[in-house]
Amino acid sequence: MGRLKRSVAGTVLCAGVVSGCMTLAFPVCAADAASALMQDMGTQKVSVQAKDMGTQKVSIQAKKMNKNNWYKKVLKKKKGSYKVRCWNYQYSYAYKTIRTNVSSYSYYKTVDINKDGTKELLLSTSSTGRGMGSRVLVLTFRKGKVKPLMAFEELRNGLFLRGKKLYAQVGGSTESIITGYKIKKGKAKQFVKLERLRRWPGGSLDEVTTYWKNGGQITETQYNAECMKSIAYKTALSFARID
Repeated sequence: MGRLKRSVAGTVLCAGVVSGCMTLAFPVCAADAASALMQDMGTQKVSVQAKDMGTQKVSIQAKKMNKNNWYKKVLKKKKGSYKVRCWNYQYSYAYKTIRTNVSSYSYYKTVDINKDGTKELLLSTSSTGRGMGSRVLVLTFRKGKVKPLMAFEELRNGLFLRGKKLYAQVGGSTESIITGYKIKKGKAKQFVKLERLRRWPGGSLDEVTTYWKNGGQITETQYNAECMKSIAYKTALSFARID
């Protein structure tokens, strides 16, 4: 037997057959039906919004800078300005604080200098990182931020790596100066300075060569031994062009 419907003053009455007996269903108000429909639509809307928010959250997390991708983002954006301590022999063999822009560099190298699991980014104005007018900027990543470590200008011999240390050498006919650096907790600290100086005191024609370590005079033998522990037989770093 079929199902019967009768509408009475906006109320739908449904009757049906159950196990051979006719039953009268409870009245269903049109307003209640509409309310139920709106509730379903509201639930669906909230679900879509929640899904969108979840997608957005995942997208934001995917774009967040971390220790594995930070240098890629720096190279891609080519933006940023850093105030950093710079070593340049023309500064009377001292350090000077400069401000430098990432956009001024055309070459780079990535290397985990202190083997702590985070690569450092070395930006250079040339493929060798040395020569007149050259500059190398060393950056690292710590606590969610890009940190400038050091800058080097006009290195005559370049930068070297040995163990967990970074070395810079300025050399010429009258002198050779080697500075060594350790990186810890987002900072670069000079731990050694080796000097070989040729001088002609008082305008004398006789050359005098002296050797120094951290400001104290040492012998030539001691100086050579220190060189063996630093840059001897090491190849200077080279840099690749930024795409």
